[in-house]
Amino acid sequence: MSEKRIILSHSNYTVLKGLVDSLRRSGKMKLPHFARFSQELKAAIVMDAGTIPDNVITMHSRVQYTYLNTGTASEAVIVFPAETKEAPDHVSILSPFGLALIGERQGTEIEYEAPGGMYRLRIDSVEHLHSVSSDVNRS
Repeated sequence: MSEKRIILSHSNYTVLKGLVDSLRRSGKMKLPHFARFSQELKAAIVMDAGTIPDNVITMHSRVQYTYLNTGTASEAVIVFPAETKEAPDHVSILSPFGLALIGERQGTEIEYEAPGGMYRLRIDSVEHLHSVSSDVNRS
């Protein structure tokens, strides 16, 4: 993630805080991307869903991005872990990729580490798939 504070809706913050608490209890917070996200979650800007800017990646955002080293374009939808099997482009918020994207903005270039190595990409566009007025607390 960039140096900017992540932006989350109240309901998404509650669910993600619960996931982080569960990871802490299970001992998985030793993984660097979980520990970093836990710190960023503590500093998150929590807003009413209807006031989150359209260019910010939140839960259920479709993100189009380009890998900077290859020029390959792709897209993903950031979802809760239980929703990853709904479609092949669904990416868990708890994956290194999902954690790197959440809270970022269109036009931003980011770098993140995953089991396959270090990746650099540019966020080309952000589309909120769920109506912000129907932001639902998923558990």
